Parts: sequence; structure tokens; C-alpha cells
Amino acid sequence: MADNTIDNKGFLKRMKTGISTYFIVISAFTLVSFFTKNYLIAIAELVILIALAVHNLYNKKAKQQFISSYIKDLTFHLDSATRDTMILFPLPMVIMSLAGSIIWCNKRFMQIVGEEVWEKQIQEVFPNIHLLKILEQKNDISIDVEHEDRFYQVIGNIVHHAEQDSNDYSIVLYWVDRTNERDTIKKCNDDIPLSCELMIDNLEDLIKNTPDEAHAGLVAAIETNIADWIAKIGGISRKYEKDKYHIVFENKNLSALIESKFEILDIVHEIQIGNKLPVTLSIGIGNGESIYQSDMFAKAKIDMALGRGGDQAVIKDAENFRFFGGRSESFAKVTKVKPRVVAYALRELIDSAGTVFIMGHKTSDPDSLGAAIGISRMVKNRGKKAYIVLGQLFGNYSEYMKILKKDDAFKEIFITESEAMQLHNKNSLLVIVDTHSADIVESPKLLELIKDKVLIDHHRKGGSFISETVLTYHEPFASSTCEMVTEIIQYMEKEPALSVEEAQALYAGIAIDTKNFTIKTGVRTFEAASFLRRIGVDTSEIRRIFQSNLEEYAKRAKIVASAEIYKDGIAISHWNQDEAQPNVISSISSDELLNIAGVNASFVLCKSGDGVHISGRSLGDFNVQVVLEKLGGGGHMTVAGTQLTATTMNRATKLLKEAIDKTLG
Repeated sequence: MADNTIDNKGFLKRMKTGISTYFIVISAFTLVSFFTKNYLIAIAELVILIALAVHNLYNKKAKQQFISSYIKDLTFHLDSATRDTMILFPLPMVIMSLAGSIIWCNKRFMQIVGEEVWEKQIQEVFPNIHLLKILEQKNDISIDVEHEDRFYQVIGNIVHHAEQDSNDYSIVLYWVDRTNERDTIKKCNDDIPLSCELMIDNLEDLIKNTPDEAHAGLVAAIETNIADWIAKIGGISRKYEKDKYHIVFENKNLSALIESKFEILDIVHEIQIGNKLPVTLSIGIGNGESIYQSDMFAKAKIDMALGRGGDQAVIKDAENFRFFGGRSESFAKVTKVKPRVVAYALRELIDSAGTVFIMGHKTSDPDSLGAAIGISRMVKNRGKKAYIVLGQLFGNYSEYMKILKKDDAFKEIFITESEAMQLHNKNSLLVIVDTHSADIVESPKLLELIKDKVLIDHHRKGGSFISETVLTYHEPFASSTCEMVTEIIQYMEKEPALSVEEAQALYAGIAIDTKNFTIKTGVRTFEAASFLRRIGVDTSEIRRIFQSNLEEYAKRAKIVASAEIYKDGIAISHWNQDEAQPNVISSISSDELLNIAGVNASFVLCKSGDGVHISGRSLGDFNVQVVLEKLGGGGHMTVAGTQLTATTMNRATKLLKEAIDKTLG
């Protein structure tokens, strides 16, 4: 067989446009010569012009003969019946050069385009066709093309014509009209019923903080807005509790919901009928392969929306989920029923367990460490053995560990993952604190091995939530996990035995996470801190323990000085030097940026191996978690982070700004 290397240069040369340009130029010169009375020159130019015209006509006829010959050669190897079939083919058909120039088409193709397409480029007729994509597919060409109101599946191949030229190729395409199939599929997809769960967040607290005479008006306004929204999306609903609705609507209305970014969330924010707290909703929507699966998805996602602090919508389909809203700070419930119930349940689990292992997230910080120490005290008070599984510590907190280990109570409590693997048994209990993500726990192996697990965390729910637990205490409105553990301690025993060192560890976790009680604090935060202070916490000692050295302070100063204000008071800065713990310098520096007037949120990017670590911080008006979730990270509304692998600082900055723009809308 001849060489199959694709080369259409010879064919393109024969297809060149004639001498029309030269013809026009010489005609102009001839006219000028006649008007200037240079008759001899004009006659000579006229003779040349006539010669060119004759030559052009000859070329045109030769070209037409060549095209006929070329088409004949395309089907030279076919018998007469097959050639007739190709010419009279019932599907639209077009033959073009490798450069995209249309050589021939049948009448059905002409009916599609409705114009003369001889020698036109295929992209002129169909701008959405990419010639390179066709060439890449070679003998298995299959692309989708929309033209006017029709939808076509275009199939074909690249044909080699050995009879004419060993390097002569053309592209043959057949157009299959799939419009009816597409419309049928779209209608079926549009008619799919979706399940939706809607809940009014903290309705009881909302009513309690509203004057009695405004109660009825407030509830009526909320219900009216919800009813109007349900009608707008063409849904049907059932109110099965005073603050909960089950809604069913068609898939065709989902795109409008997404486009409006669930405007109902903003509409209810504007309700002001004597209420001191803002009205917020949580919405979970399921889009599964069956109505049953959609219902399961919706119920699971309403829990996720609530677990992320409420005031948002979560959509779940078979592959992923999407978040909308989440711009409001969550409000703490004044009631302490839940921590009391959790304390009783945890006490029973500890009493029935053998050894209790406690762990937080990787690169443990004061909140994770303090919460673990608080849980260990509860275990000891119940007469059981407690171990804290600990690896690398955050920043210079290793100095804090040295201080703790001087105390006899902490000498044997801290162990490594390998030691925990040897000590655990089937009766062990694992308590996970300050994280709900299986991806970042201190010991994934221990998480997998120990059957009975307890989860205590305050971060907004992300994608990899640890669900297989015997007890989960998840409160995204809490300032810190240490605050939650401090409340549990008070209900675990009538007179909890808590040492000053343990109280200081818990207090440090609260102080660090709230930026020394300046952000995300509530009544219960100060009540927990007050309880710890009564035990004997020395705040000046905590401040001294967590002081920075001069070198670290100088680095932070450079990062702050090089910051840029991007949009809406959002500061962005970079650190291009390698650090042993890039998350430390980026997180502390992003905290520092919040001290600048006019800065509402901050992001610091730090080089981390072949990638970039990003830390985000906010004063509460901007949700940094939503931004960094778009980059594969997570955290809390005011504290979040992510790790981008195999990327440059410039690329990471571009991705961050795009995520910010999407969040700002």
C-alpha cells in the first residue's frame, strides 16, 4: 500500500484562486493610460488583459475538469451501483480537503446550509466545527454540531486516494439529524422529579428574640415567602413540622434556581418584623437516578447544609454536590440540651470501652490539642486509660508540648501512630476532635481499624465527612472544639476534676480560634472561658507560651507589606520561600492582615514543595470556606485552607482570584 502520510499540498496548489486580482489591477492601469492619452501603452495593456481573461477562462474550465476527475477518483475503486449510492446518499454528505475547503456535497447537505458552499471553508459555514479535532479522530470521526435549530451527529473518516496520488487525502462527513432524539432526551430529563428538603434555621430562637405581638406576623411572612418560592419553581410541598418542608419539583426548574443562586436565601434575610435575629433557611436538593435516591440525597444534604452553619443550599447528584449561599454567620443556640445529652452518651461509651484513643487533625493546633487533653481528662475521671495520638505540631507549639510533658499527668498520655497500632484492641474507643474529614485525621489507619468512633467538631461540613460513628457532636456555630469539650466536661461529672494545666490547654484553644475573643464568639464561648478561668487559668502565661520569635515576626511583616487589596476589602499576599510548615506562616500572616483597616478577608499563598498552600481568614462578612472549597479545601466561614499540588504561584493566584470572583457573583 502507498505511503499514508497526510499531505494535501499538491491538491491545494491546484485549488488556488485564479488571476482575478491581477486582472483588476491591469484593467485599472489600462483605463489610466487611455485617459492620459498614452494609446500605445493602453493597447499593449489591453492585449495583455485579453490574454489574461482567456487564460483565466481556460484555468476555470481546467479546474472544473479537475474537480470532476477528483470526485471520480474518490470513487474509482467502487462499482457503478456503489457510486450512484454515494451521489444519491439519503444523508447529507460533504467531502472536503484536509485544509477544510469544501470540494463537493450532495443536495441534502445543500438543504442544510441553504447556500452555495463551493470552495468555502467548513468553518465559514459551521463556526463551531474544529478542523483539528476532526483530523485527530482520523478514521473514527464523530462530532456533535448544532446548526440553527437542528442538532447533528457528524460521522465520517479520512479517505486515501492511491489511484491519483500516493499522498492525496480528503475528509468525508455524513450528517445524521439527531434533533428529535435530543429533544426527547431533554424533555425526559426536564420532567425528572427532584426531591427537596427545606428548613427554617433556629425558628425557636428566632421567635424567642421577637416581641410577642410580632410572632404571628413574622411566621406568616416567612411562610408566604417560602410558598411564593415553591410556586415559582412549579413545585408541590408538604409542611410536616412547624419549620420543615418537603418539596418536589421538576428538573427543568433547577437551572433557574442555580442561576438565581437560590434568591430565596436573600429574600428571607430582608424580613424585619421585630425579629432581632436574621431569618435563614437551609435547603437540600437530591438529583438521583430514582425518586427514592433523590429523596435520600435531599435528606442527607439538608443535614450537610445545617452542619455547615445553615443559610445555604446544597445540591447532590450521583457524582458530586454544589453549595450556594452560606454568607451569614451562624448563630449559637442558647439552650444547652445537646451538650448535656452528648455528655451522658459519651460517659456510657467510655464506661463500656477498654482503652480510649483520642486524635485530632494532622499538624495539630491549640484547638485540636486542647480538645484532646480535655477528652483525656473525662476518660481519666471515669477510671479508664486514655492516649492522645499525636504527630507534628503546628508552628512553635512544640515548645508548649515540652511544658506539658514536664507534668506527670502528661508523661505517658502522648503516643505515636505506630504505638497506637500496637495498643488498640476490639474494645477500643476512638474520639476524633477538631476535624470531621477522613482525609486529614492524624491517623487514617487507626480510623479504619477502630470500629467505635466518636466525632466532636465545629467546622462546617465538607465532602469527606466521617459518618460511621456511634456518636457525633457537630456544632458549626461553636467558636472552637475546646468550647464544646469544656461544656461536655461540666455535664460529665457533678464536680469535674480538671487541673490548671488542662484548663489552660482548653482556654488556649478557645483564645487562638477566636483571635483572643474578637471573632465568632457567643454567650456560650464566654461562659466556657469563665468556667476555665475559675479553675485558675493564667492568661498572661498562655500569651507568653505562644509568642513568636524575631525571625518569624520579620517574615510575617514582609508578607503583610507586600499584600494587595483585590476586591471588596479582600487582601492577597504571597511567600515564595520554602518553609517546613507552609501552613503555619500562611495562616498566621493571614490573621495579621485582618488587623489592617479596610481588610475584611485575607488570603496568603505560600510555596509548598512543587505546589502552593493557601490560608484564608475573615472577620465574618465574607465566607473564606466557600472560596477555598472551590479549590479543593475547606474549613470554617472565618478560617479555611487548601493545598494545591503541582502548580506555580502565578497559577495558584489566578485560580484563587477566579474562585473569589465566583463567590462574589
